[in-house]
Amino acid sequence: MRTKNEAGRGVGSRAAQAVRAARPPRIGGATRRAAMAPLLGVVALALGACGGLRPAPDAGAARTLATPLADGRTAEGGVVDAFMFAEKPGDVAIDPVAHASGAARATGVIEPRHGSSWGGIALSMSLQRSGRALDAASSRTLAISLASAGSGTLRVRLVGPNVALRDSGCYPVATVRVEPQLKEYAVPIASFMPESYCGANAPAGVAAAGTLSAVEVADAVVTPGRRRQVDFTVGTIRVLP
Repeated sequence: MRTKNEAGRGVGSRAAQAVRAARPPRIGGATRRAAMAPLLGVVALALGACGGLRPAPDAGAARTLATPLADGRTAEGGVVDAFMFAEKPGDVAIDPVAHASGAARATGVIEPRHGSSWGGIALSMSLQRSGRALDAASSRTLAISLASAGSGTLRVRLVGPNVALRDSGCYPVATVRVEPQLKEYAVPIASFMPESYCGANAPAGVAAAGTLSAVEVADAVVTPGRRRQVDFTVGTIRVLP
């Protein structure tokens, strides 16, 4: 609150007497406490309301987007989901996701017996409740914890709320070479690019990060005539300035 300085003070004894005469009578201890109680209650309510406020995220600081929990959710209010995809039905099989505190593990099999030239198994982590999008465009790096025992390469995708782009696979991707042990990889957001078959309207990394609703990780390596076990893990996902 801004305060003002006093002005127009009286000078001399008469002015002092006038000021003293205008002062209210003193209030006794019990009466004073009774008079102050409603005011204290209002102050307590105001402080309680202020205590519920939370500062906005600092654009210049690291920000955690998803922390997997053992119940299939994330600590930030999102959900961990898994799905499979293939050019021909029956060429990919997925197991139930193994959820743990701090990581989610996807397993299954890719076996293109019916001639699929593409296919895979993916884990998707929504970043907020009800799939709401957030703005991470000011961040430069996606820091994501990954491990893979079945392939040395995983595909990471930035996903937004546009259903047509999502279903056509035209949100931008980056390929990450990973090791069997879970560790954090720093991927520049500017390196995420849409697939070659997508049109000119498909967003690149920075544009997609501006309305980011999920991060998807997939093992999408298909080898003709070969049955391959899929086994990868996704941990905490962050963005860095």
